[in-house]
Amino acid sequence: LETMPALRNRVDQSRSTIVTIVLLLASFHSTLALLPIPLSSPSRSSLSSLQRGRSFHPGVRRRPSSHLGGWLDNFLPRPVDDESYRRADEERRSQFPEQYPATYELISDPLRGDCTPEGALVRPLLKQTQLESRPLRLAFDASQHGWSASAFHGRVDGLGAAIVLTEAVDGQIVGGYNPKGWASMGGARPSVAAFLFYEKDGDGTFQKLQKIGGGGLACSSDEPNSGIAFGPDGLVVSLQPGREKMASSKLGTYFDRGPEDLSSLLYKSGGTTQLKELKVLVGVYGNDEEIPYSGAVLDMTSG
Repeated sequence: LETMPALRNRVDQSRSTIVTIVLLLASFHSTLALLPIPLSSPSRSSLSSLQRGRSFHPGVRRRPSSHLGGWLDNFLPRPVDDESYRRADEERRSQFPEQYPATYELISDPLRGDCTPEGALVRPLLKQTQLESRPLRLAFDASQHGWSASAFHGRVDGLGAAIVLTEAVDGQIVGGYNPKGWASMGGARPSVAAFLFYEKDGDGTFQKLQKIGGGGLACSSDEPNSGIAFGPDGLVVSLQPGREKMASSKLGTYFDRGPEDLSSLLYKSGGTTQLKELKVLVGVYGNDEEIPYSGAVLDMTSG
């Protein structure tokens, strides 16, 4: 006679075998339900379905689903129709706009509360960003605060998303949007929502240029002794002694070349120029509000 522990072990093994068989049968029945059965000619019921406007495949009949197949369907996700998917996508974009690349759409209406003329100037660029409905203020003006990396970081670190606005000595206006801002924490600050922009000739409107190749190196350096770098080469203002007003730009590697297929934001000056103005705008936050990305950020894209 078997001992009680041995008998229990045999019962447990039997239960496990039964469960395995049931799952295999469920999978087998679900597969059978999808297999067509060839017929020599369409049946009368099929012809009747055609007359009633229903679609069918001549010579093919679907197997009726089994009770076991219906039981298994309860464990599978229901298909999502196009309209439900569209609504869900719109809701997600409104809640988490900067998980997506920058949109090329512009905002047409001004925002009451922008504290400076510069804020009103760049407002159209902020569609689908965390600053879209937040008033802006001027945090850094190199002409007032100094053309140096230390002055720049002393004024913008920890203030979250920021938009850089520059004017070259030839009058060209270019800039960029850094969704993660600066914090002098070292390394890079990635974001797929970063973008560059330039003023188009003739109409005074801006053209945006998306980040390409993912979000890595959107802000390629957050060192306390470095200046502004949108990508290693997208738009760089070094703010280093002896060349503090120098700016350079190359497009196509980290930022899009745009509809005009530009090789540089600074196309009027051949890719490098001297700046006349350098300003940085940030959002206005209340004393009880937390500023997003005001400290260190996780960067798993820069190596």
